[in-house]
Amino acid sequence: MKEAVVIGDKRPYLTALIGIEYDTVADWASRKKIEFTTYRDLSTKDEVIALVKGIVHEVNTRFARVESIRKFRMLTKELDHEDGELTATQKLKRAAFAATVPHLVDDMYADTTAYAGADLGRNG
Repeated sequence: MKEAVVIGDKRPYLTALIGIEYDTVADWASRKKIEFTTYRDLSTKDEVIALVKGIVHEVNTRFARVESIRKFRMLTKELDHEDGELTATQKLKRAAFAATVPHLVDDMYADTTAYAGADLGRNG
């Protein structure tokens, strides 16, 4: 993972929006013979989502349930200063970022699971 934005303020549980480290995951996918064409394509592959889910699950074991990520969605593009999502020093501009992904956030707090993400269930 390259980027993870945790959401939970005034929400019933924590969720995250996760972006992959493209070069690292692309190399992993190539070794696994997973075909992809773009960052977007790679980040939505079932195998990549399963990989990220495993990482999130492992990280969650270090925290109390209330501090654990319950759902996540994959970012389908890298965060970018030129798109107004990051400052010049690569810090997240939360308000600008939130305006670009409300559908992903809303989906994590709905009862459905989107393709590009996962629910971690009661134990994860």
